[in-house]
Amino acid sequence: MPARYLTVPCCVLITLLVGPLTLAQTTTQDTDQYGPVVYSVYALQDDVPEPPPRPIPELPEMVIRGAPQPFPSQPLAADTVVAPTRTETPISQVGSSVTVVNEDQIRASGKARVAEVLREVVGADVVQQGSAGGLTSVFLRGTNSQHTKVMLDGISINDPSNATRGFDFSTLDVENIERIEVLRGPQSLLYGSDAIGGVINIVTKRGAGPLSIRSTTRGGTFGTWRQTGQLSGGTERYYYALGGAYSKTDGVSQAARRLGNTERDGYSNGTLSGRFGWTPSESLNVDYVFRWSDADAEVDDFDFFTGLPTDNLIRHNLARQFYNRIQLQSIALDGALEQTVGFNLSHYSRDDTDTGSPFVPPTFRGETRAVTYQADLLLLDNNTLSAGASYLQEDAESSFVSQVSQNNSSAFVMDQFQVLERWFVTVGSRWDNWNTAGTASTYRMTNLIKVPETGGAFHGSIGTGFRAPALAENLFQYGNPNLRLERSKGWDIGVRQSLFDDRASVDCTYFRNDLTDLILFDFGTFSLQNVGAARTTGIELTAQWRVSSTTRLWANYTYLDATNLDTDTQLVRRPRNKVSLGLTRPLWRNRGTLNLDMVYTGPRLDTRNVVLGDYTLVNLSARYPVRDHWNVFVRGANLLDQKYEQVNGYGTQGIAAYGGLDFVW
Repeated sequence: MPARYLTVPCCVLITLLVGPLTLAQTTTQDTDQYGPVVYSVYALQDDVPEPPPRPIPELPEMVIRGAPQPFPSQPLAADTVVAPTRTETPISQVGSSVTVVNEDQIRASGKARVAEVLREVVGADVVQQGSAGGLTSVFLRGTNSQHTKVMLDGISINDPSNATRGFDFSTLDVENIERIEVLRGPQSLLYGSDAIGGVINIVTKRGAGPLSIRSTTRGGTFGTWRQTGQLSGGTERYYYALGGAYSKTDGVSQAARRLGNTERDGYSNGTLSGRFGWTPSESLNVDYVFRWSDADAEVDDFDFFTGLPTDNLIRHNLARQFYNRIQLQSIALDGALEQTVGFNLSHYSRDDTDTGSPFVPPTFRGETRAVTYQADLLLLDNNTLSAGASYLQEDAESSFVSQVSQNNSSAFVMDQFQVLERWFVTVGSRWDNWNTAGTASTYRMTNLIKVPETGGAFHGSIGTGFRAPALAENLFQYGNPNLRLERSKGWDIGVRQSLFDDRASVDCTYFRNDLTDLILFDFGTFSLQNVGAARTTGIELTAQWRVSSTTRLWANYTYLDATNLDTDTQLVRRPRNKVSLGLTRPLWRNRGTLNLDMVYTGPRLDTRNVVLGDYTLVNLSARYPVRDHWNVFVRGANLLDQKYEQVNGYGTQGIAAYGGLDFVW
């Protein structure tokens, strides 16, 4: 890890400790083209922790809503969520579309990458360009992948050196992650640029209690091997969590075998992450988080004439990321006022070993720095006023372009309040100023109305979003410095109903998002222009049933109509129909667990008017304790051995089996 990336956080830590104490008292380019609410009261039910899961909690009659977020040394409650309001709020009082996946569910599934976990989330489509290590995009509610904002412990990790500032999920490992929150719909009120389709908020593990150690060793088909290690602990005054993972696979050819490509393209990834904190008093906390990854993916060439990939025996994409954030939280006025100030520094490095290519610059470098401030004031037990400001700077360069920069200043205000015990509202507005693309004013409002007599609730939201042009679009060679902001307006409305004495629940939501001024290549001017328009509409359905205290069933369905309004065609790589099903039940006298999940993806349009066929992925995993501190784990993936492509001409893995041991102390 380069020393210069640790120097700035250390300096900021000293500044934060000394200065604000008085305040505490007072390479591949994504080919995406454009050519309220599923209100998930409970987390994804495809996998559950051991021992058997708790009963579904009843909706509370009266909870302080939007209270200031607890210090990181106090783990988030299972029935709360942070992303919709940036304060910890009971999920039962949130009017936004949000799904939560917790650490135990991720671990029980045996999935190694965040993208695999997201594949089953309602309203989300995951597209991987080839096998492991291939460019991986996430589309929320049919919007483009660059319209998904990705946050990690308050750090925006979208890559400023990427062609569209989109985030490539191929390198993001699940190690040391405590929960993933998927927030759908325009969210620029709290998250600014890129949050048009929604926000994926990742919270890393925080330590608590005596020293805990966990280690796993797993292997399987396609030459796959994975080793992880984690330790954590803490007291009332300090906490720590440190995790590392290394995985490798021989994979399959990135270019599909059906095209005559047989050379395997391997992939390896090393990840190191940590979270450390100090709470010197009940009113002050200092928190530092970092995440570093180093990935090596063997890739193939792309033939621009045929639009298909071809084997390259020596080409690699090397990707390195380092994210870190230090923040100071202070509490005053007997807990009614919380203030948080933080500094983020993120660095991105990508190298293409095929230096002879005239079209792909062999190196990209990017860096993002941000200073953020937020204050949350509890006016009444049922009313919280939040306000914040931030300053961000992005830098990027490539082999062909010297470093270019752009910056943004922003401020927001939001009010959360409750009327009686039935109506929960959030409303707010935001102002942004980008020095390159101009200003944006955005807003968002959500409503949730409970009907306790029937066990149901009505919910809805309306808001606006925007995306500032990426540096590659406005300041790199062939870019257009006159590009404007992309803009959107979205709304949703839905109903949730509990059934069978709260043993089951269903939710149905309709959504719509209208996008204008989209940045596309204009062949009339032979340059990038704000000439695109699109509309995405659809329905999200979720259902879950607690068959017994230890057995659960869940199902999700998404219908999506994503249309390019300029050409009246479907947006590429987004299926109209997607279904997810899951079953979790105990094994062998309730000592082990069995998890079965299935994802059906319908036909979808790809580039050059190619229609990709539908496919169904079935996965099965099981875990069983064999001795004290030891668990055996097995997993089968793509059990139907489906032959499918997520991107035209790019290969995918067939049936696979994995197994290993977990040690927990």
